[in-house]
Amino acid sequence: MLVSSQYGWLKLLPLFLLFLGGGTFLLHYYGEGVSKALIDSGVYTVLLFVGFLLLENVFRFYKPQQENLWLAFLLPLMMAILVVITGRFVLPFMIDDSLFIKQSMMVRGALVLLAFMGYVLVLIVNGKLEDQLEVRKREEMITKMAKEAELFHLRQQLQPHFLFNSLNSINALVKRQPDKAREMILQLSSFLRGTIKKDEKEWVSVEDETETLKLFLEIEKVRFGHRLDVNFKVDENSLALKLPPLLLQPLLENAVKHGLYGLVENVVISLKIEKVKSYLEVNISNPFDPGSVSEEGTGFGLESVKRRLYLFFGRNDLLSFVKSNNMFHVKLRIPLYND
Repeated sequence: MLVSSQYGWLKLLPLFLLFLGGGTFLLHYYGEGVSKALIDSGVYTVLLFVGFLLLENVFRFYKPQQENLWLAFLLPLMMAILVVITGRFVLPFMIDDSLFIKQSMMVRGALVLLAFMGYVLVLIVNGKLEDQLEVRKREEMITKMAKEAELFHLRQQLQPHFLFNSLNSINALVKRQPDKAREMILQLSSFLRGTIKKDEKEWVSVEDETETLKLFLEIEKVRFGHRLDVNFKVDENSLALKLPPLLLQPLLENAVKHGLYGLVENVVISLKIEKVKSYLEVNISNPFDPGSVSEEGTGFGLESVKRRLYLFFGRNDLLSFVKSNNMFHVKLRIPLYND
């Protein structure tokens, strides 16, 4: 708009000159001298732009509804009458061709009314578009806040889920292996301190996430001792790539849980991280006992990761798992264009 926009006054100047030049040319074409035409056009152009500014200030704060759209015609009509009367009164003091002024009053009024009507139409349409844009922004903000709240809720669920398991293990070690219990408490404290500081909005590098996973495994190894062995294979080209914080820990915890709880022998869990085309790909494999693992769902860990991936990327095909030959394989893909 003329003034309400950021550079309104800069837009006003060339538009003013356009109206002034057009009016001068038209009046000169119909017989007025150049100087008289310039003065005549200048007066009406000033009055016209004063009317524009008044109309803009009215319709900026008042948007007519369907039942009172008649105001969109009445206000321009009143403003046009006021402009023509003011011009009829002012011009005779500046130029002496009063006959031409009188004869052209109806034409002047019609042109001014058309200009005001057109501008009011632009103001109304622009106001509707701004309202729709504002509604869309509010909806996007509400959706974003709901998404962030759900992500925060998932994060808060993950930590107690792991914490309760660790505290139960510490409780079991306190009497028979107090040194290991003390070691586990220190490691658990370091792990929780690091995870609490992480912000869901700030993604972490693969290298940082791997260090967190290793700290998690140190805690688990206190619980399971020599029975637990994890084979890390992290491609050097993927160390600097980014991913959401604590996205892999539930998957690894799930592998530890189902790999060791149902088996009595030593368990080797494989974790591989690499860049595959336009994705960061994570593969985790662990053995499991088909007789001890429930077939009713995939557990909280996998479901929480799947939900977080959907909230981040709007896709349900980034996490997959397969069971074959008493092995459980999980594949996670993270699109790199969201890095």
